[in-house]
Amino acid sequence: MPTVKLTYFNLRARAEPCRLLLAYSGTQYEDERLTPPWDDMAPWTALKPKTPWGQIPMLTWDGEVIAQSMACARFLAREFGLAGRNSMEMAQVDEIIDVIQDLLNTWYSLYHAKDTAGQQKHLETTVATGMGQLEKKLESRGGQFMVGNAFSWADLHLFFYVNDMQLMTNKAVDAAFPKIQNLVQRVASIPNIKAWVDSRPASVL
Repeated sequence: MPTVKLTYFNLRARAEPCRLLLAYSGTQYEDERLTPPWDDMAPWTALKPKTPWGQIPMLTWDGEVIAQSMACARFLAREFGLAGRNSMEMAQVDEIIDVIQDLLNTWYSLYHAKDTAGQQKHLETTVATGMGQLEKKLESRGGQFMVGNAFSWADLHLFFYVNDMQLMTNKAVDAAFPKIQNLVQRVASIPNIKAWVDSRPASVL
């Protein structure tokens, strides 16, 4: 087994996709968590100069360091056989990931700006449109999985998005989308995913 460490703040946010992939695979790893900078800047100030790009999360895999959250997650998805079974499926998985990341990045910007009106508009328009598009794509591919009629990182990332938006907004963004709702429920029932979600540290983001 590889020696693995994931370094991030004591938050879900940018590191949670990697944590979910690691949980799914059953890989043992060191979950290094720094105090969020708005609570105490000192740990991050000390670590930042030692990171490749002045950012975390940072994945250390058998001594090799990878930064950038999606690069870390994509590496793990490939290692664990969840990135697609051929070049076309890999592109389709990446497509779904990018759609979800666009939604998330917009939400994070509004969240950190404390733009309450913008958040509400985003939920009512952009999120509703994006979820409708994802529902349509899921239906077109048989209704069970987002890509290749098999479980992939795309399904796990969709679970992450729906679950995290529920925690951050107290709203079920999949409520009007029965096929997504069913897929999210199935992912939530995977034993390793359920065990992680039930036991992970609570955090605001």
